[in-house]
Amino acid sequence: MSSSRKQQGNSEHQMPRHQAGPFKVIKSTSPEDLKLINYIFYSSLDESEIVVHCNHNYLTRSQLRTLRPQTCLDDNVISVMSDALTLAERRKKKGYINWYLPIFFSECAYDTSECISFAKKHMFRENYMSALFSCEKMYVPVFDKERRHFYLFVLHMKKQVVEIWDSLAKSSGSSVDKRLPNMLAILDILFEDDIQQNYPDGWSFASFSVDRSPNVPQQTNGYDCGVYVIKFMLAPEEATKPDFVFDSDTERLDVVLRLLDGNVNSCRNELAAKAEAYFLRSSGTNDSLRIYVQNMDEETANKYSLLKGINADVNPALNQM
Repeated sequence: MSSSRKQQGNSEHQMPRHQAGPFKVIKSTSPEDLKLINYIFYSSLDESEIVVHCNHNYLTRSQLRTLRPQTCLDDNVISVMSDALTLAERRKKKGYINWYLPIFFSECAYDTSECISFAKKHMFRENYMSALFSCEKMYVPVFDKERRHFYLFVLHMKKQVVEIWDSLAKSSGSSVDKRLPNMLAILDILFEDDIQQNYPDGWSFASFSVDRSPNVPQQTNGYDCGVYVIKFMLAPEEATKPDFVFDSDTERLDVVLRLLDGNVNSCRNELAAKAEAYFLRSSGTNDSLRIYVQNMDEETANKYSLLKGINADVNPALNQM
């Protein structure tokens, strides 16, 4: 990390923090988002309840809670984010698009034939990809079992390069994951017709060169790698700026709210109603919520007071706080 990035990182951590559930973040959170956060992180409700459903994957409350601070991420969070980004890309009306594969694509790539069968059975090409000539970049998240670490392959179609985005690059040395050649061979088979019809002789995924991106920010702990991977998929340009500073709680909360409150979550409206009901029901009786409200920063407490005024007629218990 450069000295300027270190200095900014220190100043960021010295800034006043706003409490949002278990997160201490730089910017304040809206009252409606606070209700969602409270419902997910401050309740003793069913751990198996599905709180995010996006296209082909879903997240339970238990899985989403792995986004709480200083916690290793459940890999399904990354796959659901891939689903969400895929839906967003497909809504583009024109131009090239990016592809975001779920993490189980790389997980099954140890065996080429098995992975091809798996990809065809689960319609990977139809569900996560499209016509090859329309793809600009392909993002493939990977989990390294030996290092217990998530990182990312970024395939650049025009440059025919695979970039390795690894937030713990030093721990990997110079070796390249043995699954990468398999994944490239699998893509050649899945897109055999496209390649023959639209690309010059000799073009193949297997011929892509491999490069380690030198500007990838590096994590300083052992639990943020999955959140880094999501950040790399969401905002690669921002993440590689010299002055970018990764703030763990802020990035984790951003992912939580993108998944819960995004328009790709088919549970969104039902979840908001449940969060509102839980807020009204628990505000007057839940001791942990009382403590949480007492510890709020002034700005957030003012927002909460506004909510009390709005909802006091509905739930008189709010006036007792």
